[in-house]
Amino acid sequence: MFLHFGILLLLSQGLLGEGGLSEAIDGDSRIIGGKDATPGMANYQVSIRAHERHQEWHSCGGSIINEEYVLTAAHCVYQKNKNDMSVVVGSHTINKGGDRYKIKKLIPHAKWSRPVVKNDIGIIQIEGKFKFSDKVQPIELLKEMAPIGKKCLFTGWGYTNRRRQTVPNNLQMLEYVTISNDDCTKQLKPPYPKLVPIDAGQLCAKRPNLKGACYGDSGGPLVIQDEKNKTVQIGVVSWVVPCAKDYPDVFASVHGYYDWIQSNIK
Repeated sequence: MFLHFGILLLLSQGLLGEGGLSEAIDGDSRIIGGKDATPGMANYQVSIRAHERHQEWHSCGGSIINEEYVLTAAHCVYQKNKNDMSVVVGSHTINKGGDRYKIKKLIPHAKWSRPVVKNDIGIIQIEGKFKFSDKVQPIELLKEMAPIGKKCLFTGWGYTNRRRQTVPNNLQMLEYVTISNDDCTKQLKPPYPKLVPIDAGQLCAKRPNLKGACYGDSGGPLVIQDEKNKTVQIGVVSWVVPCAKDYPDVFASVHGYYDWIQSNIK
């Protein structure tokens, strides 16, 4: 994990190793402070694992977008060794279950910029193909711009308590509401003038104060229900004011990188 300009890129190091979306969004859901996601609810969720010698830990989140590819953040894959990583799907727990896949290729955006945290989008190609089941399914990507003021849901295995470095075993969920990039820029400009304005490749969402994404949540999916009640992904968690402070969290926009994503999974 690392801090930059006082912000938090949500990489994790050294972490221990059946319901609907509408039900989750309507419920009391949070990550810091902790609420378990319903098993099988986020069957698109990926745990990206890091390996060193005989140790393994959850490093980043991601989402299955087809039989071979995972969507995540650029800083989760940039300058990483694919042989020191793997992908686990099909389990809402870290310590057991799920299917493991080796990694064939890591694809960070070519214009990923750590100093200003822009173009923070990346793709992982696995070896072979995912075996789809009721626990393992791809998530559809939203082509259009995400609506403002829309309830959305984030899932991940990041810290549930930053000070104590508490790590959940069960997948956690948190409700957000999307806000405009202009509003987000105004809120983030005082503490982080070098990181704004929020651009077309980013989107922001607010959640209750004292709740939010933290270490280990990078790359995780932000999803909504569209007009047809289909679950679609609108964002990939990128950076936050650490952790669970009264600021918006910043995501890479699926809409903003839709063409880039499609061109890299063909």
